[in-house]
Amino acid sequence: MIWPRISATRAYATSCMLALDRDSLRGMGESPTGGFLELKQRVTYSLLRAAARVGLRSGLPLKQMVSLMQLAYFREAREEQGHTLDAIAELFGRSLRTVSTLHHQYRSDFFAPEEQVAFRRAIAALVNHAPADLGRLQAAFPDVPEAKLIEALQDLERGGTLLPRGDPPTWHRNPEAHEFTSTDLQARIDGLNRQMDVLAETIWRRLVLSDDAPTLARTYVFHASDRDLQALLGAIEALVRGGAIAADQTYERSGEGRQVGITLAATPLEEPP
Repeated sequence: MIWPRISATRAYATSCMLALDRDSLRGMGESPTGGFLELKQRVTYSLLRAAARVGLRSGLPLKQMVSLMQLAYFREAREEQGHTLDAIAELFGRSLRTVSTLHHQYRSDFFAPEEQVAFRRAIAALVNHAPADLGRLQAAFPDVPEAKLIEALQDLERGGTLLPRGDPPTWHRNPEAHEFTSTDLQARIDGLNRQMDVLAETIWRRLVLSDDAPTLARTYVFHASDRDLQALLGAIEALVRGGAIAADQTYERSGEGRQVGITLAATPLEEPP
């Protein structure tokens, strides 16, 4: 069963520069620590190019882009690396009051839809390898009201992801539900978040940590008709999906392994002639 959930690598965080003036840009290539700091800056810049491209095409003003970057940076520091508000204030070079405002923005309704999808995915992941009754689920999500937990379970039942058995019920995974996908916009945004998680972890391991973990990053640019591209993508997806399901079933039997993630992306790079 494939339930992607990436835990961020708990690496130390460096100071965040929210505005880069000419002197700071010039100093990027002159770090006393040698090329390592510059490498991290180059890697981060390359990742930001994607956000800048989408933001510019969407017509988002730079001020709003900076605000979104602040929220993303806050979330990573708070939710993934577990920093306190005091530590985040020091990281941002801002007052605790300013950072508290960011905290309230992060907890606003802006993130509510994707958080609901992420919560349902987390339930599915918990039940993935072992059935769970209501008590176990409440213990796993102590901050979630019972009514919201039951609502999420009912949604997962209707979607065919979970199967209730017994009375009182114990929820089991649906052995035919190998993926947590939907055409709903909220679910697609959640899927985008998971895709970015896998991409970020891959880049961190390959370019920064350079550890021995098996990773892969390849890009192939070529010419193809829409028909040939669709056939190729179907074959690739079938191969990866089948291999992932088989590997996960082997893990269930042996218990040997760890959670991994594979993300696929393909698109035309130019308009048809």
